[in-house]
Amino acid sequence: MESHDAAATFMLKLWPWIETNKNKLVTGTAIVLVIVLGFFLYFWRRDANRISAGDAVTQNMLTLQPNSPPATVFQSYMDVASDYPNTPAGERALLQAATIMFTQGKYPDSQHYFQQYLDTHPDGQFSGIAALGVAKSLEAEGKINDAEGAYNHVINDFATDGQSVNRARFCLALLNLQQGRYQDAFSLFQTVYQADQYGPLGGEARNYLVELQSKLPRQPSTAPSAAPSPSFNLSH
Repeated sequence: MESHDAAATFMLKLWPWIETNKNKLVTGTAIVLVIVLGFFLYFWRRDANRISAGDAVTQNMLTLQPNSPPATVFQSYMDVASDYPNTPAGERALLQAATIMFTQGKYPDSQHYFQQYLDTHPDGQFSGIAALGVAKSLEAEGKINDAEGAYNHVINDFATDGQSVNRARFCLALLNLQQGRYQDAFSLFQTVYQADQYGPLGGEARNYLVELQSKLPRQPSTAPSAAPSPSFNLSH
């Protein structure tokens, strides 16, 4: 009973202030409601846009014929990328379009679209893959020095994308091998092997390490044998 009386007394004392400032209270409440509604609409539209983008990709996949010309497939992905640029589906579509250009041997075009992804989504969830695509395109164009720099860019600047970094190390090791830089190649293959001992990329790296043993000076320890035990840890 006392608490009820105290609450009533408080409201009686507060009411004159409310009457005096009611216009400010109404305005402030309206502003808060507008802000809350704005956030709600933003997230609702964002989620709806993502759903629409996913539906667009699905629809494209259903309508494309298995023997559709690559140019048609490319344009379908580019349409999704253009219509839904800030959604995961739109980002994936742009990467797919770039990949189609690469598989068609149109390496300057693939480099362009991979770079477009990086320019548009520098912190995107697929940025490491796009940077690797740029490097692969440069290598395919025969721009070896630029490709090496691009692979190092992936290794140094996309550390959170372990798969792209490991693939970049492997590709850079192959370039070093082609250039006769056997020690550099060995070191990179070794890192790839240690990061992926039980995966296909690690298996390829192990084979190159065995091959490189004959090209390097004698070292205190050796590369793994052709069939290393699962617990083997390759080290210099």
